[in-house]
Amino acid sequence: MNEKNGADSGCALFFIMTKGYAGSYGAAGKCIEEDRCPDGFREDVWNRLRKWSEGRLKEYDKAMKSGSIHEALWDIGKDGYGFKVNIRDIPLEQEAVEISEALGLNIYDLPSAGFEASVFGSDIPEGYTIIGHAKKGRDKLLINGDEISYLNRPPSQP
Repeated sequence: MNEKNGADSGCALFFIMTKGYAGSYGAAGKCIEEDRCPDGFREDVWNRLRKWSEGRLKEYDKAMKSGSIHEALWDIGKDGYGFKVNIRDIPLEQEAVEISEALGLNIYDLPSAGFEASVFGSDIPEGYTIIGHAKKGRDKLLINGDEISYLNRPPSQP
């Protein structure tokens, strides 16, 4: 395997995989907390998003709550892995994206529920989505099309 495919030569291949949707729980909660339609946003669209949020929060009521995808990736890096993650592969719900944009929030920093992010070997578990590859080293790279950036410390980490 070569660097282009996400792992250094001679390095065992590990996948970074997720299950569920990142940030939906936090976006739904923020939507319900907002007492009015955000400026410049259509009221009918906002009402649809509020209804979606109510349903999502009920659905997530018994689900395990977790931090943000940003925190999950940071923790993977703390476990001794460097990685390359394609942020476009992170599962997001369109409604959560719309709420985040309307409220000026970063969906990658919002809490999740029923969401997992882990490192796996060659056995790919059912129901998980590959978002990147873990590799030797300390570089935590985020790929967004042709842009490559480093993962910064999450706001919640000291």
